[in-house]
Amino acid sequence: MSGHRQGRVAFLLNANAKSVTRKQKRRLSLLIPKEDLYISHSLDEAQEKIAEIMSQGYAYLFSGGGDGTAVSTINLLSQYARIMPEHLIPRMGVLKLGTGNALARLLGAHEPQRDVRAIMSGKTLKPLMVSMVETNEGILTPFAGIGYDGELINDFEKVKQVFFESPLRKFFSSLVGFIIAGLFKTLPRQAGKNPPTIMVTSSQPYYRIAFNEGKDEEIYIDEGTTLYKAIAPLICVGTIPSLGYGINMFPFALKRPGYMHLRISAVPLPTAIANLYPKIWHGTFRHPELYDFLVKDVTIESDASLPYQLAGDAMGYKKKLYFKVSTHPIAMASLGRPPKKGNAASLPLMTPLG
Repeated sequence: MSGHRQGRVAFLLNANAKSVTRKQKRRLSLLIPKEDLYISHSLDEAQEKIAEIMSQGYAYLFSGGGDGTAVSTINLLSQYARIMPEHLIPRMGVLKLGTGNALARLLGAHEPQRDVRAIMSGKTLKPLMVSMVETNEGILTPFAGIGYDGELINDFEKVKQVFFESPLRKFFSSLVGFIIAGLFKTLPRQAGKNPPTIMVTSSQPYYRIAFNEGKDEEIYIDEGTTLYKAIAPLICVGTIPSLGYGINMFPFALKRPGYMHLRISAVPLPTAIANLYPKIWHGTFRHPELYDFLVKDVTIESDASLPYQLAGDAMGYKKKLYFKVSTHPIAMASLGRPPKKGNAASLPLMTPLG
C-alpha cells in the first residue's frame, strides 16, 4: 500500500503515450509499489483500471501520459462519479509524460521520477479545483479550438512523427519544430485560401477585453449581443492559461471564476507565426484583429468546415460547436505552486466531482 500521509496514491500510465517507454515504466516501477501501479493499453482497459482504483478507495490518482491521457482520465472519473455516487472520487494529479504537458505545467509537475519520489516520501499535495470547458457532447477539456490552431497542432504532430526515431527528435519536438510546421506545412497550405466567415454568440452576459492605452480593460456586455460575425480563421476557448509547451494562448483564463477565455483571431497567419515567440508564447501579443472575451458559454458557427482540436488532439472537421464552462470543477492535486486567480482555489481534500 502507498505510504503517503495524506492517503493512498494510485498511478495510471498510458502504455501508448510516446514518453511512457519501456525504460520509463521500468524506472517508475522501482519507485511505485506494485499494487499502486496500473498500466492501460486501451480506453476500455483504462475504464476498468479506474473502476478498480475507485473501488480501492485511493485518495489520489496520478495520470501518466499527455494532455489527451489526462483529459480521458478526467472524463472517466467524471463518468464514474455519476454512476458510482457512493464512492469518493480520487483527487487527480498529472505526471509530466506527454509532449505538450499543459495540465502538468498547470499543476507544477517536474521530471516524473522526481515527482514520484516526492509523492512517495509524503510531500504535501496542494488541493486545487480546476474549471473545464464542456462540449455539447458533455466532454470535459481544458482547451479546444478550430481553425489554424487545429492545423498547426496536426502539422506539428506530423513533423514529430517523421523525426520520432531520429537523434533530432528533441529538436523537432520543441518550439523549433512547431515553427517549422507552421512555416513549411500550415502556411503554404493556407496561401490563397479564403478565410471562413464565423458567427459567435453567447446565451449569457459576457466581458470583452479591450486593449486601451497599453492596458487590458474589461467591458461588460449583456446577453443577446452577437460577439463576432466576420472572417476568422482561428477560434479557441480555454479555462487554463497555456496550451502545450507553455504557449500562453489564454492569458485571461484565470481572470474571472466561472468564465472561460474565448479568443478569436483574424490576424494573418504570417503575422501570427512571426510573433509566435516571444509575444504569443508569453501571452502579451495584442493586435487590432485579435479579439478576446470572457464567456460562460459560446456557440461558434462557420460557413466552412474547419479542423477541430480538443486538448491538442485532432477531432476532425466541424462547422458548428458549442462550449460552456463546466458546472463542477475538477478536484486536482498540485506538486508545485498553484495559480493565484480565478479557476483555482484550495478546497478540502477528496471533493467529489459530482
